[in-house]
Amino acid sequence: MAIVGYSGKVTSYDLAVGVKINMDELIYMISPVDSPLINGIGTDGRQLLASSGVDQTTFKWMDEELLLPRALVDVTNSSTGTSMTSVEVSAADSYKFQVDDLITIMDRTAIQHAAILRITAINNTTGVMTVAGWANHAAQTATVGESTSAGNGDLVVCVGTALVEGSDPGTARSADRTIRSNYTQIFGPTPVNMTRTEQQITRYGVSDEFAKQLYGRSVENVISREQAYLYGQPVDDTTNKRRSTGGLNSFITSNVDATTTLTIASLESLMQTCYNNGGVPDLLIANPTSMATINDISDSGRVRTVIDDPRRGRVPVTSVFHEFGETQLVRNRWCDKGTAFVVKKDNIQRRIMQPLVVEALAKTGDSDKVQIICEEGLQVKGESHMGKWTTLTGYTGS
Repeated sequence: MAIVGYSGKVTSYDLAVGVKINMDELIYMISPVDSPLINGIGTDGRQLLASSGVDQTTFKWMDEELLLPRALVDVTNSSTGTSMTSVEVSAADSYKFQVDDLITIMDRTAIQHAAILRITAINNTTGVMTVAGWANHAAQTATVGESTSAGNGDLVVCVGTALVEGSDPGTARSADRTIRSNYTQIFGPTPVNMTRTEQQITRYGVSDEFAKQLYGRSVENVISREQAYLYGQPVDDTTNKRRSTGGLNSFITSNVDATTTLTIASLESLMQTCYNNGGVPDLLIANPTSMATINDISDSGRVRTVIDDPRRGRVPVTSVFHEFGETQLVRNRWCDKGTAFVVKKDNIQRRIMQPLVVEALAKTGDSDKVQIICEEGLQVKGESHMGKWTTLTGYTGS
């Protein structure tokens, strides 16, 4: 063991072994094409993914949803026709309504806006709501309740209450927050070990072989994180002391589109679903293979912003404008061509326990040894405000 600081003062120059070198600045040298989530910059000049520190391997956040007074009908158990006496929704959705609420049933095949029913009783265990006629009850046709319309999205919509004048308010309701959690994952340690002789040998185009190898392993580390943030699953193996972080695919489960082609129409359809749930995503993350139809700027009926580059025979679109605003397109080569995601930029965050560092290891011979390591995880808030495609077939043209 070397004796350092004999004069009584130890400086940073004396303890060279084991000193961590912060490598976070290195990620700015890595092409955004390789890691668009971590290194990509949006049209607003900010990084696509924000980051913040975390001091526990398990980090939690809370999602809160309003008790929106609307729910899908469980039509297989709802009475029908002019004698309709009950409407069934899921048990969880039944808490969105109160006795004396006025409701109307909207059916995609025969919308009955004029028919209004009044809720007289609610069974929160079964989700069955007893109803009585209020206005235009006869207009509530037998269409609502038929098994053929079960998959058509019949909707119960509350249009206010009809309490007795001077009566007390109904039963109080409150919505608790959903606690969600994820884990930090250790990416590394990745070793880089090179003899001093090897470092001195010159090579064409390489001024420092050790630095080149260090850079290569750092790029691999970033790509591993990029892929984990797309497809990772949250697992905490307490027995073997191992953890993995969950990605977008594991957290976004509420809004899933099963269309096979990523088009403006399918984008707007999924955006409508997210909008109905209270969110408006602003990023579309997909493999370029899936964006051929969206890149078709010959469709003049859509407004797009494109990269103005006369050298390209095919013009890549940077963002699409639609009824719900602007959606920026994020091309990600690590995103499988069968999946794509629409997310709210401000709702996704990297939670960093230890930034990417290169740490010098003890010398045991005539060589330099370091390891590259970081620990972080992904936070996805408000997943019901975001969506994904899971069955895209990709671009099949020539």
